[in-house]
Amino acid sequence: MSEIVVGILGFICIVAIVLTLFKSKTLPSIAFIVFPFLLAMLLVIGGYYTVGDVGKLIKSGFNSTAPTAALFVFSVLYFGIMTDAGMFDVIIGKLMKLVGNSVIGVTVMTAVIALIGHLDGGGASTFCIVVPSMLPVYKKMHMRPTTLLRVSVLAMGILNLMPWAGPTMRAASVLGMEAGSLWNTLLPIQAFGIVLVLAHAVLAGWQEQKRGAGQSGKLAQLEGTVVLDETAQAEQNELARPKLFWFNVLLTIGVIALLIWDEFPSYVPFMLGVAAAILVNYGFDAKMHKKIINLHAGPALMMCSTLMGAAVLMGVLVKSVTVNDVEIASVSPVWRTSSRWCSPPSWAVTCPWSSASCPCPWPWPSTPTATSMGCSP
Repeated sequence: MSEIVVGILGFICIVAIVLTLFKSKTLPSIAFIVFPFLLAMLLVIGGYYTVGDVGKLIKSGFNSTAPTAALFVFSVLYFGIMTDAGMFDVIIGKLMKLVGNSVIGVTVMTAVIALIGHLDGGGASTFCIVVPSMLPVYKKMHMRPTTLLRVSVLAMGILNLMPWAGPTMRAASVLGMEAGSLWNTLLPIQAFGIVLVLAHAVLAGWQEQKRGAGQSGKLAQLEGTVVLDETAQAEQNELARPKLFWFNVLLTIGVIALLIWDEFPSYVPFMLGVAAAILVNYGFDAKMHKKIINLHAGPALMMCSTLMGAAVLMGVLVKSVTVNDVEIASVSPVWRTSSRWCSPPSWAVTCPWSSASCPCPWPWPSTPTATSMGCSP
């Protein structure tokens, strides 16, 4: 079987994965396993690989994705524990006291809360933090809920570059490097992005103020005062540990500092953080520890299974195998048109993978990531 045919089959495999995911026919983890394995069997039948070669390729793929999977599992558990312990609730409460009746202050605080809430890299959990705390304020100030959504999503997009978030983890897996190391190169861009998010929040607040939002604005005079139903008291959170707020904040700072230091694999700080957080906040109680972990097992398992499935994708389409001191080219680089552009299969491995399984508005985490992968941004 010629390399041209192998390249065409690889590209067809990627197109099949993308179409399956876009039509929501299955989960990414299943698609990443089935289609590359079918491709591998076709290559075995065509004599390009042996069954043993396929096994070596898949094992090599797992070597690339396993650290990223460990990072995601323990980062989800860590930030889940911090949410249960009430660290974010205390921060949000203190921030909201600074807002007062300022429309611009409300939009800026929305951005700040979304940035803080998205530290765990999970979109659903961020909305669960931002919307319940800010939507009543928006109604009271006669502000549009769409502004709340716009400001929140932009902030979430920037925080999606954290090393434990989906886009950076997937890019790190494809690049074969630690997510923390990749994040260090993205820090200046992320910092500039945060500045732009806050600037946009100010602009959004000014737009709302111009249309008459605010307790003493034109809309308040036309529509009257909004009375919110606050009779229902929220249930006492039995997992909250407000007295340990400062310990949890310092622990989180320490975990992020270890990530920036980059002397350990990126999953080690979160492993240590989970152990310290669960023991200090909830004591030496195995039943409570099991309850806490079970609360956050779903999101962790979903992304971990995706990354494990991606190991098959990486192994078959990206990795190469050596037989009798002769390297057999992997599927992706057999079509390399020039040194400046990626081959179509290699582009397809990275781009659709990122965009199909991540709700980000752009397929690449950043321009430097595309450049480091040998692609034109």
